[in-house]
Amino acid sequence: MWFSLWFNPYQLFFVMFYAVVQGVAEFLPISSSGHLVLVAQLFNLPYDVTLTILLHAGTLLAVVLYYARDVINACFKTPRVAFLVIVGSIPTAAIAFSILKFAPFLEENLLLTGVLFIVTGVILATVMRGYCRDAEVEDYYDQIENSDENDDIVSIPLKTEETMTWFDAILIGLAQGFAVLPGLSRSGVTISTALWRRFDREWAAKFSFLLSIPVIAGGALYELIGFYKWAPGDTLSEKIFNHPYFTLYLCAAGVSFIVGWFSLSVLMRLLRDGNLHRFAWWLFIVGPATIGFWCRLHWDIVSPYFAPIIEPIEQLIMHFQTTAPPILN
Repeated sequence: MWFSLWFNPYQLFFVMFYAVVQGVAEFLPISSSGHLVLVAQLFNLPYDVTLTILLHAGTLLAVVLYYARDVINACFKTPRVAFLVIVGSIPTAAIAFSILKFAPFLEENLLLTGVLFIVTGVILATVMRGYCRDAEVEDYYDQIENSDENDDIVSIPLKTEETMTWFDAILIGLAQGFAVLPGLSRSGVTISTALWRRFDREWAAKFSFLLSIPVIAGGALYELIGFYKWAPGDTLSEKIFNHPYFTLYLCAAGVSFIVGWFSLSVLMRLLRDGNLHRFAWWLFIVGPATIGFWCRLHWDIVSPYFAPIIEPIEQLIMHFQTTAPPILN
């Protein structure tokens, strides 16, 4: 029954762990898809479409409510913002669905995930850190932070919703499209692209997350269509509500919503302080670790490439073992 409240503690732990990872990594620039792929392969966890849909629904609700005023304004008061979101979503959809249709195996490729963790770290450490260390930009935000109402602030041409162009929206949308690959952070590459295009940092984050709404919704819809084709039941409600772990997954969606809201708040604070690039250090750790884990899983494929390195070391060890003097008693 879908309303059962008794679950295996193992299932409970990993479902809630999934929800926390989704909520944290969906918005912080560390790649939620990459971390979920890594966790799934580390613990040999099965893929569950219902859980994926509900977790995405939780984080989607978090970003919609967090930016509720901006979403309402975009729909009714500032149609230019809605137009830019639509323009940015077109290249995103074209790239993302092409990857999902023609190269679905890339979604669970652990080696690619590890490499793209490092790529995301490089983007954060170069583009985002370079923007935060730009003397002109840094001085501008220092003036804003320390100024009184009557102080004159020397403005610089940073782009906002009034001055960004449709070309900016296309570039950010292109970056977001490739972020469907695990390990490439959606928020990391879109905010970095916006900062590279000299966006105001708050507008960069705001536009990135407004642009994420149709993407997250589209991803959930894509999963839902596939789920509808094979799941048992006559109607969509039967297919979903008859799932044996629906209550648990619904609670997990609530967890992803709460954690996602908190992650959005943390991201905005770090971006205002110019510290978002510090997540690169985590990616420079988890990226090589992921590649190492893949090598361990596929050692029969990898070992011939390491033979020229391993064999001399083994011979050197054997030499010392055979020629070393006996230990004196």
